[in-house]
Order: sequence, then C-alpha cells, then structure tokens
Amino acid sequence: MTKNKYFLQVVFLLGIAIVGLLFLTISSSYFNTKEINLANNGCLEIGGTPILDIHSNLTSEYSFECKK
Repeated sequence: MTKNKYFLQVVFLLGIAIVGLLFLTISSSYFNTKEINLANNGCLEIGGTPILDIHSNLTSEYSFECKK
C-alpha cells in the first residue's frame, strides 16, 4: 500500500510540473508575440521597415531591427 501512495504522489507532482511548464511556455509565447507586434507597428508608424529574425520557435527567441 505504501508503494502505491508514493507512486500517486510522484505522478501528481509530475503532472503539476508539466502543467506549470506548459503555462510558462504558452505565456512566454503570448507575450513575445505581443512584443513583436508592438515593435512592428511602432516601426511602421515611423516609416521604417521592420526586420524580424526568429531564432527558435520553441523558446521564442528573436532579433528585431527597424531600418529607415
């Protein structure tokens, strides 16, 4: 009975960790998308050409440049 109790606790903790990682990944992607859109729109407003280079879709790393 004790092994079953520990197994359920480990499964529960792993489930919480997975949900936490999913939340962090999704929220990071959401805020990076918002940031990219704001930078893009700001660049267009000042008459520039936005140059966006996405390095990794998984980590949402990118480089942004506004050329006039």
